[in-house]
Amino acid sequence: MTYFDTQCRRAVFALLIASLSSGCGAKDDTAETDDSVAAESVTSDTSAVAAGSTLTDTTAADSAASLPDSVPVETASAQRGDISSYLVFSSTIATEESVEIHPEIGGRVEAVLAEEGDHVKADQILVQLDDEQALIEDRESEIELNHLEGSYKRTEEMFRRRLISTQESEDKFYQLEQARLRRQKAQLALEHTHIRAPFAGVLTTRSVQVGARVAPGGKLFDLIKLDDLIARVHVPGQYLRNVRVKQVAQIESDFLQDMSFDGYVKRISPVVDPQSGTFKVTLGVRDRWEHLRPGIFVTARIVTDTHASTVLVPKEAIVYDGADRFVFVVRDSTAHRVKLDAGYENNRFVEARSQIDDTTQVIVVGQNGLKDEARIRIVATADDVAAG
Repeated sequence: MTYFDTQCRRAVFALLIASLSSGCGAKDDTAETDDSVAAESVTSDTSAVAAGSTLTDTTAADSAASLPDSVPVETASAQRGDISSYLVFSSTIATEESVEIHPEIGGRVEAVLAEEGDHVKADQILVQLDDEQALIEDRESEIELNHLEGSYKRTEEMFRRRLISTQESEDKFYQLEQARLRRQKAQLALEHTHIRAPFAGVLTTRSVQVGARVAPGGKLFDLIKLDDLIARVHVPGQYLRNVRVKQVAQIESDFLQDMSFDGYVKRISPVVDPQSGTFKVTLGVRDRWEHLRPGIFVTARIVTDTHASTVLVPKEAIVYDGADRFVFVVRDSTAHRVKLDAGYENNRFVEARSQIDDTTQVIVVGQNGLKDEARIRIVATADDVAAG
């Protein structure tokens, strides 16, 4: 092989090596480029997803913040019923018939047969006095009367025979009548050793003890009649034309909460007191000793007028704003403030004369501080609470 051939072969081999080296380098560069692009793509996608997630959370939070919070409330239904106007007074329960029981004669108390608080019947024996002396006097008067009656019969026979004068006959008759009177007094004294109730009622006070000596006029018991409870009120003279006999009244007492008693106008004084400007009205109370007692403080309401089948709103629903009164009614889960056009009222309800009907739900708990057209959430109704 010549020198020229040898050099040619070396040149071709060098070119081949160079070509191979150049191809490998280009491939590596391309791979690195591809890897870099992929990494950048992944990084860009991750950042975009994160940014999108943050944007979504922010939007949801803004949306939630823009919705108003609903206020939990309790409601009750307006209802139809009767309601009246009243003249209201304070008084105490009394009784028409109240007496003190006293002995008619003096003596030692042998037995007390009734106690304070007992219900007694008319003519029932309450106290027994020592009757030994009365029995002796009764027997003595009986014997004397029997003797004089026999003597007078003989006197009459003698007078018919004209054996005695008219004067002697009259004297004997006088003695007989005196004996009869002594007999009646002795019997009455014996009867008075049994002290009785003058009428049926309740003994409210006992002031007597066994063994004590009592005298005429000394109090033994206080007795009141059961079925004649009354309350006396003094009405301003300006209402003289508004009060009539047999007018309906209502009686209530803080001592007997959640209870009401029927009453009526029993008597009306025909004169007005010039000093107080009032006239006295006596109210009869239909209770018959079941709950009320004399001396209990009461509130008496004389009914002067009644509105029948009108819309009534519970008093606890009322919100005050100065001199005005409002209620919140429920419409489509929203509270609407309505000015109350009030009519008659009692301790539980107020008459609503406009804007509210008997199907309206009014808020009775949670209305204080509530804004008009605020969103609400009903957590209970008055009917549910009462049933629970």
